[in-house]
Amino acid sequence: MNRVRKARADDAPRLWQLRIDAILCGCRGHYPRALLDRWTQGTLNNEFVNQVRERFWVIEQCRRVIASGTIDLDSGKLDAIFVCPSAMGTGVGRNMMNHLQHLALDAGLTQIHLEATLNAASFYRRLGFKGDTPSLYHSPRGFNLACILMHKPIA
Repeated sequence: MNRVRKARADDAPRLWQLRIDAILCGCRGHYPRALLDRWTQGTLNNEFVNQVRERFWVIEQCRRVIASGTIDLDSGKLDAIFVCPSAMGTGVGRNMMNHLQHLALDAGLTQIHLEATLNAASFYRRLGFKGDTPSLYHSPRGFNLACILMHKPIA
């Protein structure tokens, strides 16, 4: 059984690795390998641990974290939607998105939005997101990542 819960600081090491695994698996073929390497380099730091504790939600299956996601309840922006490669295509990502959408509705938001990686845009479209506007995500790590701006009315 999958269980959604608020992330804790002690989830950070698993979420750091989940992020790396999801990027390397899901984004392969959509971005150059050198860019994927740059995106996933580095080590777990206190800033990430703090973000996990403050902003992240996780899905657990048999006490193992298999998905993550965040939502800014002021702006409606979704981020850090990552699914363990072995759980991709099983509905876990959809479950996380449903949970985040319910949080947005409970907060009185009428729309949610995100910057979709090139590989994930079709997934978000299946969930009712619209948008084809190409954009660049400007990573604090000093590189740009092609993405697609997408939004979804939820009211």
